[in-house]
Amino acid sequence: MSLTLILNENDVFKSNSQKIRVMSELWVESNIFCPNCGKTLNKFENNRPVADFYCEGCKEEYELKSKKNTLGQKIVDGAYSTMLERISSDNNPNFFFLTYSSHNFEIRDFLSIPKHFFGKYD
Repeated sequence: MSLTLILNENDVFKSNSQKIRVMSELWVESNIFCPNCGKTLNKFENNRPVADFYCEGCKEEYELKSKKNTLGQKIVDGAYSTMLERISSDNNPNFFFLTYSSHNFEIRDFLSIPKHFFGKYD
């Protein structure tokens, strides 16, 4: 298993956040299996709200959040209201959290947090 994010030289993104998104999604697609059932993960189409991967075997969905250096207390998300709506839904996703070194793009941590730790509470 490679623990380095690889930049695809064919990518045309100028934004570092877009480059990291593509690199980290490619790493997960190539190296990570479904934590729930052990089958291969599939990538959703781009721009799907709060869903990056799914498992055809058990139907679980996963959202990937990547951050340079350390996790800290906050994970930035593009659309806060969309995230809240999604994690409060009946089909909320599991999460993958990936941290990497900004110096050499080596992966430092990879965490899988099950969906039952997020969501609405009555």
